[in-house]
Amino acid sequence: MKTFQHARDTSLDDVCRMGITWPQLLRAIAAALSVAGGLAVVLFAVAANRYLAEHGLGGPGQVAGFRLLGIALFAVGVGFWPALGGQRVVRALLFYSALATLYLATLMLATMVGVGAWPSPLLVTAATVHGLATFVLAWVWLKR
Repeated sequence: MKTFQHARDTSLDDVCRMGITWPQLLRAIAAALSVAGGLAVVLFAVAANRYLAEHGLGGPGQVAGFRLLGIALFAVGVGFWPALGGQRVVRALLFYSALATLYLATLMLATMVGVGAWPSPLLVTAATVHGLATFVLAWVWLKR
């Protein structure tokens, strides 16, 4: 059993001797950075939009765009995480489509409850298409 001291003293060469190749290590680091970056964009979308609005570039619809960008970065990181196995592209697309469906459905619900009106047809279409894509990608994932 490894102790904390032994784990702390592990060098990069020791990691490579354990069977992890440099491309796998770089892929893991890139995936972790992508997941962290995606979470940061989702969490700080309002602050980024406020900063852009102060400089004349922001708008009310850009928060949703920032959050979808963060979801996409997060999905890329999850899709290319090395420990999760094959079919990385299908996994990344499935993860993105499922999270985008949930987010767009939440926007639709917030529009109906908060404003009291039916959401725009573009939002309804985007949520529906992402929902259908989620079902198709889940079918492909489970069929493998």
